[in-house]
Amino acid sequence: MKVTIREVAEAANVSRGTVDRALNHRPGVNPQVAERIIKIADELGYKPDMAARTLANKRYTKTIGVILCSEGNPFFNDVINGVNNALEEMGHFGIQNIVRKIKGFDADLLLKEIDGLLAEKISGLVITPVNSPNVAQKIQELEDANIPVVTINTDISSVKHLAYVGCDYITSGCVAGELLGMMSNGFEEHVALIIGSSMVMAQEQRLRGIKKTLKRDYSNITVEAVIENDDDDQKSYEQVKALLKEKPELTTICFASAGVEGGIKAVRESECGRKLRIITYDLTDIVRENLKSGVVSATICQEPFRQGFLGVEILGRYLLYGTKPKESTVKTHIFIATKYNL
Repeated sequence: MKVTIREVAEAANVSRGTVDRALNHRPGVNPQVAERIIKIADELGYKPDMAARTLANKRYTKTIGVILCSEGNPFFNDVINGVNNALEEMGHFGIQNIVRKIKGFDADLLLKEIDGLLAEKISGLVITPVNSPNVAQKIQELEDANIPVVTINTDISSVKHLAYVGCDYITSGCVAGELLGMMSNGFEEHVALIIGSSMVMAQEQRLRGIKKTLKRDYSNITVEAVIENDDDDQKSYEQVKALLKEKPELTTICFASAGVEGGIKAVRESECGRKLRIITYDLTDIVRENLKSGVVSATICQEPFRQGFLGVEILGRYLLYGTKPKESTVKTHIFIATKYNL
């Protein structure tokens, strides 16, 4: 049965007029009260009819722009699901959206996409930024023009913005370093570390955390190579295949980015496939499959759905009510998954 405004008003202990003003973003309602009404309406499953929604959209034409460096990276499937869920919720309150997805870490391409969204008059931006001075300058220009920016999954240095939602990547790297150390059991190990790009702040920090922990606590482990695969499976396949020929002493590969499927393919085709220990990040379908089969020993996760959802929700609440998050950095949980706790 369809939930009515009257039922929302009774649950919120306010008048129907107050509910109508809150849901249609009209003045005259305390922002905290309006937020509570909207939350109650959402919990009850209230949906405005199409005529009312059209009227609300005419009154309220905020638009959230989203740019994700996600093409070809299966990790972002859950991030995108979170983004889409939050955008759907924002749509109930008249907020529109424009989503762009790009492949790789080309700062110029990212800047072009930002300019394209600005031409479409976005009110705020959710983005996975490349850590480039030019991108930082552009984000600062947006903030100066009162177009708030929320970064998700990876942050950017040297510029203030509304919020960052993602894990603590240095800590995430330290977790991988400790995991590698514990698995070595004190024996000599030769490790290769594979990231997508040092242009991505998250991956650079993750790499820094791994190296820091190994240097400080596990002198028995030698890092033989650090490779950047641009989060591309074909490139990862070719690089790992060449690496295994060049470094037959390798005992472990840590994939600290995407490109896992291509890398594992190269390992499977090599003669040392059974000897190699593989550590990954995130719980994509390919990682899950290889955890179950024992090819991957463990993976380190970071709540991708929550990153996407909260990033959009924080920006949406700011556009609706001017409400800033309590903390400008929202850290998602880091945890280790093995085949036994999938």
